[in-house]
Amino acid sequence: MPDDLPPQKSRWHPLSLQRLDPNRFADVVNRILDGQLSVLRSHSPHKSKRVLVTDDNETHAQILMDVLESDIGVSADWVNSAEKCVQTLRRTRFDLLILDYRLPRKDGLWVINQLVREELRIPVLMMTSFYHPQLAASIRQRFAVEILDKANGGLEPLTRMVERMLHGTAAPAAND
Repeated sequence: MPDDLPPQKSRWHPLSLQRLDPNRFADVVNRILDGQLSVLRSHSPHKSKRVLVTDDNETHAQILMDVLESDIGVSADWVNSAEKCVQTLRRTRFDLLILDYRLPRKDGLWVINQLVREELRIPVLMMTSFYHPQLAASIRQRFAVEILDKANGGLEPLTRMVERMLHGTAAPAAND
């Protein structure tokens, strides 16, 4: 195994493979074909859980989905607007909504207001790069959602919070 692969990276998620440069991709695929590495298949207790990621930044969404699927073992879908988020939640049941605060045209608060108005019950984790304690307190008080500052802490706090929310130990659904 090459030195640039950490020992725990003996299994690769398909989305992780997409982000490799062509030479590295070929090396990893050859090692998979030779049986030295494997493609990740989730064995998590959450494998039947579904998460909807709503973010207008495709790169952020892909990273989130990769973490959700490979580290937590949930199925993740993505939409890039507030309107698509609400439309998707009307049609399909999800166990958690990860929602960007700043979206084009209509923001994350609009989504939460729609969820409450339409009685679409789902736990919500709102993420923002524009975190402000007063904003966070106001949103939590009005809607009982969890809020995560994108700029503070990386992916580890996200995975902990998602695990808690999927186990039902975090904030209740947006309209409780």
